Amino acid sequence: MRVLMLVWPTLREATGGLEATHWEVLLDRLDDLSPRVEALETGVALIDVTGLEPMHGSERRVAARAVTLADVYPVRAGIGDNRWLAALAARVARARIGDTSARAACLILSPGEGRTTLADLPIGLLPAEPAIRDRFSLFGLTSMGQLAGLPRSAVAAQFGAVGERLQALARGEDPRPLVPRRRPERLATTVRFEPPAEGTTEITLALRRAATGLTDPLRGRHLAPGRATLTLHREAASPLTVTLALPEPTTEPDWIARLLLARLEAEVRSRPVADADDEPRITAIGLALDRLTNPAARQLPAFEPQAGRWEELRWSLERVSARFGPGRLWRAVGDRPTAMLPERQSRLVEIGIENAAGVDP
Repeated sequence: MRVLMLVWPTLREATGGLEATHWEVLLDRLDDLSPRVEALETGVALIDVTGLEPMHGSERRVAARAVTLADVYPVRAGIGDNRWLAALAARVARARIGDTSARAACLILSPGEGRTTLADLPIGLLPAEPAIRDRFSLFGLTSMGQLAGLPRSAVAAQFGAVGERLQALARGEDPRPLVPRRRPERLATTVRFEPPAEGTTEITLALRRAATGLTDPLRGRHLAPGRATLTLHREAASPLTVTLALPEPTTEPDWIARLLLARLEAEVRSRPVADADDEPRITAIGLALDRLTNPAARQLPAFEPQAGRWEELRWSLERVSARFGPGRLWRAVGDRPTAMLPERQSRLVEIGIENAAGVDP
């Protein structure tokens, strides 16, 4: 087996949602490159490149193609006979090419030469605990070749099972298999308008039909989407896209359509006001559902019907607030029943989206 490791340090250190979205898109692109991709963490991926030569060329070409999938981020790449050798190659790639400022660095270890390549590398590159490293120093072990050349029984006697595992790594041996991720399923459909639509009624009806067409098959498979994306293709204008993480996985098409329209209205209101006559007509709408999960597999909160109603109310309030602005929703709270004057026994409290479940601000 030949394994390619890719490390994007920028994505590993990032904590924002935008980088996480870029990482999901990047994994989907890697899935198109190889059917076996393992995502270790954000910014780190393992790819099985065995047998890809007929489709993509040599291993160097495969690595170059993978690097260019996200060329806006610096990347380190390494190829070896197993996941350990690939990880080590990616780690020392930049130092081996002699250019520490390069945005991309790749090191390919030839097949069957793992132990020879590791012999001169410092033993500190092994994934060992500080206490084990101190004991290696006490025995005068400074390189992987020294540890690899010792009898296995002697290493086991001094360092136990941990020492045996580290010695196997120093010899270039790693029996751990690559565990490919399951490519997330994504359902999408497009509805075109002939002639282009101008009002919201036609768009709303088309969106509900599209949501129904996508959710009906999912209901039979006991799956529900956790995210929905709506794209409006506009005449003589760039597409407008809104993405909504659903409060909970659902197969209710009317609810999905209502939440997307509310988010779309908020997006439109946040843009500069344009002349109504200059508003571009809608030529088509695209709806995509992903993050499919089994709703029955998750732990439901107590009083699920009530929780569901409050969640729907929260999003309905968001739509009203987005359309009419803040300060329009109030409710009466009777928190002073012992007040002498009747008008002081209750007061008006503005309803915020965050306390739509009946909690005072």
